Amino acid sequence: MRKIGVLWSVLTTSGKKSNAGNYLICERGKKLLETYCDDVFEFNYIERTKPFNACYDGLIILGGPLISRKLHHQSKMIIESIKDKNLPIFCLGIGISGSKFDTEKEYFIDEESIHFWKYVYQSSKLFSVRDKITQDVLENYGIKTELTGCPALFNLKHLNKNSVYKKKESIKKIAVSIPQFTISTSIRGSLSIIRPFFITIYFLYALKKKFREKELGVVFQHGIDNLFTKLIQKYANWIGLKTYDYLGKSLDSFELNQYDIQIGTRLHSHINYLSMNKPSFLFNVDMRTEAFLETINTPSEKYTISGVNNLIKKFSESIAHVNIDEFNDVPKEISKLFKVMREFINKMIAFYN
Repeated sequence: MRKIGVLWSVLTTSGKKSNAGNYLICERGKKLLETYCDDVFEFNYIERTKPFNACYDGLIILGGPLISRKLHHQSKMIIESIKDKNLPIFCLGIGISGSKFDTEKEYFIDEESIHFWKYVYQSSKLFSVRDKITQDVLENYGIKTELTGCPALFNLKHLNKNSVYKKKESIKKIAVSIPQFTISTSIRGSLSIIRPFFITIYFLYALKKKFREKELGVVFQHGIDNLFTKLIQKYANWIGLKTYDYLGKSLDSFELNQYDIQIGTRLHSHINYLSMNKPSFLFNVDMRTEAFLETINTPSEKYTISGVNNLIKKFSESIAHVNIDEFNDVPKEISKLFKVMREFINKMIAFYN
């Protein structure tokens, strides 16, 4: 049996617990691998935020926005750990970071990044990505990829139950995801938080005003650990919203799965509800959300005051008429991607045969 190291990220670079989106990727990716090739491979799960002993027959880089314009810290850790090794490396549903760029032909800023991803590709020629924009970027640099979607998209409990979204008679519980607010050491970095902070306050106010009779639950995927997140939590509780601190937990939990529908800014909260055949409305906040929306199109707006008003209006109209027809094709799109993912996993198995 081949011994395979699975490089995932459940810790931050400082060794703290990672955010709930990362946990969802890891949990769903682990389930995929162990369901479809556990009798062929022996998996060891490795934290990729620090150096590791690469004594394996191969490595899988599992999910996440690891492809960045400058070499990502986690990529540096992988490079350091595979020195003088001749290992096949497989990429499973990874994507680009949130940084904006002008053209796919000039994505990478440094040669280190280009060299690393070309090396990874050449080691196995098996490289899967989570979205169309990531695929286009890499193909401009001679890296041929397969579009499998993010591992988090595939909830094996729900995958084949419905070919279309099943309408509910009524929607009573609304999940809400909000931006991450990371305190920066620079004045410019700290000031960049101010605008989304006030938009978030307005977003929660507008939701509560519109849906007074509904239960609203706000999810903090990165925890409640600084002044901005604590203020938002206090404000949300004051106007009657429930709040959930999900640092170091997976989004696929019983309490969150009880919500009927989702609206917000977080990509993997959006992915989680779509994977359960539940509608989700996503604000387009960076290249990660834009890339996903290019792959599976759902209602969206920019995260501005006018964008908040527009998306809440669409959201309200859908709920009022229990009319979520715009989501009918989503289960089909997820099923198509899952078929490619299964074929890709089979190719990894065949690589050793």
